[in-house]
Amino acid sequence: MYLVEKTSEGQKMKRGLAIGALGVLVMIALACNSAPAASGPGDVNQGSESGDGGSSIQTGQFALLLTAMADGRSYLNAEVLPDGRVMVIGGRSKGVSEWPIVHARVEIFDPTTQAWTDTGALADERQQPAVAVFPDGKVLVAGGTDTSINPYNRAEIWDPATGEWTPAGRMKQYRELPQGVGLDDGRAMVVGGISKTFKPLTIVEVYDPVTGEWEELAPTSAGHRQFTLTKLSDGKVLAAGGGALDGPWLDVAEVYDPSTDTWTLTGPMITGRTMHTATLLQDGRVLVVGGVGKGTGDHGVALSSAEIYDPATNEWTSAGNTRVTRSEHATSLMGDGRAIVVGGVGDTKQSEIYNPSTGTWSAGPSLIESRYRFAAVTLHDGSVLAIAGQSSEKVLHTVERYKP
Repeated sequence: MYLVEKTSEGQKMKRGLAIGALGVLVMIALACNSAPAASGPGDVNQGSESGDGGSSIQTGQFALLLTAMADGRSYLNAEVLPDGRVMVIGGRSKGVSEWPIVHARVEIFDPTTQAWTDTGALADERQQPAVAVFPDGKVLVAGGTDTSINPYNRAEIWDPATGEWTPAGRMKQYRELPQGVGLDDGRAMVVGGISKTFKPLTIVEVYDPVTGEWEELAPTSAGHRQFTLTKLSDGKVLAAGGGALDGPWLDVAEVYDPSTDTWTLTGPMITGRTMHTATLLQDGRVLVVGGVGKGTGDHGVALSSAEIYDPATNEWTSAGNTRVTRSEHATSLMGDGRAIVVGGVGDTKQSEIYNPSTGTWSAGPSLIESRYRFAAVTLHDGSVLAIAGQSSEKVLHTVERYKP
């Protein structure tokens, strides 16, 4: 996700300056609560002897793991592998020049050993590619951007047996800010994003690991960028919202049926939004939280509203409001079925918990370090990891764990 939309090659310098100016505003708005980062680069960061990866992780609290990633990263991708480990892919951090460093390094966290370990590096450094995990543990990355913010059409696939990445062909479209998801039939689809000519994409592509080929699927009705893509309980896929920071903010959502290769519009979202989160609940509904939407005049503002999509009715209903506005945050489903919303630009330490049974929000535990532009995942034991990101002061490589 970028804070200023790219419009032409000649405007990259302007965009960098705009991002820097907006970054100053964000720093003023946020409390400077970052703690010193732990650990440094290395092939393996060994965990604590306590067996929980933190000094004294207690139920109901966030705690810093004693082991941090080797690299600080924002705009990263994180995925839970079928064996329970967590893979962190790409992202960016500050470089010595005007442009940031975009990473090709890939790190894996093992909850059993409490260690971060390097696996094979990507052939291309990537920021925010589409990522899909296959049932056999292989991982596909496609698209995303390089250090100079140029989009890729190249894809790579990681094999857990070798720990290495190999080429996975080329998509027909160069894609910045795409989303990816694994389908139940073993293929992986890539949706949306921005093309090399800076247009929102409606073209959808699918990768078949058996043939190693890409092909087009039915297009979406709207060009989604900075949106969410969620696989539903029945194997269908929901694409929701999207847009630029300064609008328009889409209230369009649509569902893809792999059995018929068709997209069907849902009822309109209550609020057009971009940079939100979407979380599949245990009852099959989808919770959408926060993001950026229409404010006063033509300006976008961070949102506190939440809404729920119900596949049974194909409609959206309100899920109330978080206590603070949320954008560039993360939402994770906990093992008990509740959803925890963490961090973000609006309030980077405070978390909030949504209970689908009662439809109510409550205050959650505070992060140790403020963070936004980070990743959060739910481990197989139901605990949540908040990984890296940015604070008001720096790019982070620390990780926090929450046990409900």
